[in-house]
Amino acid sequence: MKRASSVKGRALIVVALLTAISSQSVVARAQDADAARQAAWGIMAGGEGVTGAYRGTLVDGVAGGVMAQFPLPSRHLSLRADLEYHWVGTSGGDRVDVVHPGGVGSDGRCAGGILCAIGGSYSRIVATSFSLVARMNDPATRWSPYLIGGVAGYLTGNSDEPLFQFRPNHLGFQGGVGFEVRPNKHTYFVEMRYLGVPPGGIVPVTVGMRF
Repeated sequence: MKRASSVKGRALIVVALLTAISSQSVVARAQDADAARQAAWGIMAGGEGVTGAYRGTLVDGVAGGVMAQFPLPSRHLSLRADLEYHWVGTSGGDRVDVVHPGGVGSDGRCAGGILCAIGGSYSRIVATSFSLVARMNDPATRWSPYLIGGVAGYLTGNSDEPLFQFRPNHLGFQGGVGFEVRPNKHTYFVEMRYLGVPPGGIVPVTVGMRF
C-alpha cells in the first residue's frame, strides 16, 4: 500500500514538472512572438558591386545605413524603411579629364561618339526605400529566411562624380533575400539586395542588427 502511494506521489510530481515546463515553453514562445511583432530600428553595413551600364566604369564600393521595421496585421509581413549611404569606386583609380557635357553612354563614349574619360575617383548615392518584408517562418521562431521588395529614391553626388555622367534615374526599385536570427532580445541579419538605379544597378551585401 505504501509502495503504491509512493509510486502515485512520484507520478504526480512528474506530471507537475511536465506541466510547469510546458507552461514555461508556451510563455517563452509567446514572448518570442511578441518580441518579433514589435516595431524595431536597426543598423547595417557591408560591401557592394555594380551591374548594367555601370560595369567597366564603376567598381565595388561600401554601404551603410539605418532602418526601421513595422509589423503588419499579417503575422509574416512587415513594412520597412531604409536610409543608406553608398560609396562606389571607379575602375582604374583616379581618372580626371574634361567630361563631355552630353554625358557618357554604356560603351564609354560621350554624346557624339567621342571617347572620353570619367572624372573623379568615386561616386556617392543616398538612397531611401520603402519595402515589404515577408518572413518565411512564424514570428515565434528565432530564425527565418525572408524576402524583401519595394521602391527606392536616390540622390547622387556632384556633377564631377563618375555616376553623374550616366544621368541615373532618381526613382527605382529594390528586391532581395535575407536571413535573420534572434538569439536574445536583438535580431541579427545578413541580406543581399538589388537596387535598380537605371541605367544600371548596385548590389549591396550587408550585415546588421535590429534593436
